[in-house]
Amino acid sequence: MNKRRLLILVVSLACVVGSSVVCSTDAFAATKPISGVVGDDNNDAYIGTGGLLLPASFSGPSSTKRKVASCLGCVWKYTTYCAADSTDMCAHAVATCPTGQIRYRVWFGSTRETVEVIGSVCWGSHIPATRRQIEDRLDDLVVRKVPELHIDCNPPNDTLTTIPLVCFTTQPTQFKPSPFTLSNHTVRVTATAKWHWVWGDGDAFWKAIPGRPYPATQISHRFRISGDYTVHVTSVWSASYAVNGVGTFTVGGDIISQDAHLSVAVHSAKTLRTVTK
Repeated sequence: MNKRRLLILVVSLACVVGSSVVCSTDAFAATKPISGVVGDDNNDAYIGTGGLLLPASFSGPSSTKRKVASCLGCVWKYTTYCAADSTDMCAHAVATCPTGQIRYRVWFGSTRETVEVIGSVCWGSHIPATRRQIEDRLDDLVVRKVPELHIDCNPPNDTLTTIPLVCFTTQPTQFKPSPFTLSNHTVRVTATAKWHWVWGDGDAFWKAIPGRPYPATQISHRFRISGDYTVHVTSVWSASYAVNGVGTFTVGGDIISQDAHLSVAVHSAKTLRTVTK
């Protein structure tokens, strides 16, 4: 009897005697790829890439969990904890984990040919979680929920060449959506913004703060020549996410950018004094 059939038999027997072991062999069946993870039926295993998130049951050190998750292109495998031609080890795979889970060896390496055992885990019947799966969800969790960009200036819409224009946005510096759970891993996302101000007269600069209304002058600009200008601001968001028990990771590239603009009429203070006289 091969290992796969034996392990199914052990799980089936546990179901018969009333154990809460998951009464399904789906964990060992070949599956369609999900974020770089597939079932390897020949080896009673899961195999994949994409930065494996090892569970709390992992027998190795926390530094190894971080290393495995950090390498998105590396290969990892879960194989049932059975020695070749050994029935005892397959029973051991069930007996040494909480009910409903099976013990797996964890393999890790830069390629399929270089993977080696780094520890073991107790695991249930669902697909192992990866960082790729997390990042696949960020579009809904962050990009579509980032606060909209609005700008305002003091004084509004017009100013003088002698008076700096004070501007600000209504966005926060950071945005933290509600945490979510992926295969018992709690994930907390933090998106951080920076703003690029383009004043329409050739001057521009970046700011890491959204600014505040007058009398604050955190973001201000003085036009030296009268005329009609369009002030443009672009918010650019980057993000990181913390996986409980594994580590914090940066999302590659900018998550989202937003644009807004405001028309400003700038009057010459010299002309105004002449008219007043």
